[in-house]
Amino acid sequence: MRISDLARISGVPLPTIKFYIRERLLPPGRPTARNQAEYGEEHLARLQLIRVLAGIGRLSLSSVRRVLAALDDKGLALGAQCRATIWALFPDQPEEDAPDVGPARVQVDEFIARLGWAVDDASPGRDTLAHVLTALQRLDANCDIDVFSEHAESAARIVTHEFRHESAHSATAMAVWNVLSEVAFEAMRRMAQESHLAGCCATSVERPAGA
Repeated sequence: MRISDLARISGVPLPTIKFYIRERLLPPGRPTARNQAEYGEEHLARLQLIRVLAGIGRLSLSSVRRVLAALDDKGLALGAQCRATIWALFPDQPEEDAPDVGPARVQVDEFIARLGWAVDDASPGRDTLAHVLTALQRLDANCDIDVFSEHAESAARIVTHEFRHESAHSATAMAVWNVLSEVAFEAMRRMAQESHLAGCCATSVERPAGA
């Protein structure tokens, strides 16, 4: 198909497709003539994946690029490729560490060891959790890593359920499931908070302005 057909079938505007090609998120088509190229089903599938990750998945362009790079690395075994996509989904780390993040890193490392989780020392999850804990401790000096104990238990239970019922038969399927299920869980958590407020507050909760 021509690039105009690709745009029509995929629903992605032509300028956006050209942008994805320039950014190397989408491979170029097979040249057929001067300034003309042919595109196939693999391009359509790739566009659909990008739309899911950047659209409802709400990933930044840099995160989408990291996920796609991990999926394109065919030299990795399935387990290593799945882990690469997991790491790619972590948000961009701050360019410079907060000066007081060191103690939080120690707490995070001890916490993961207590959980018995097999998490690589280089996992970006360690840094992410340390920065979150540091920010919380700035607001509440009495806050420590155990504030995440319930979250850890829930996360372990959810992951066990996912691997039992959502087999990671491909790194792409796992990446898509991770992105979409996190968006869904965030929505359900927010609605659970709203429901809890409605049940525990003596007065009715007013609808937020603009809602």
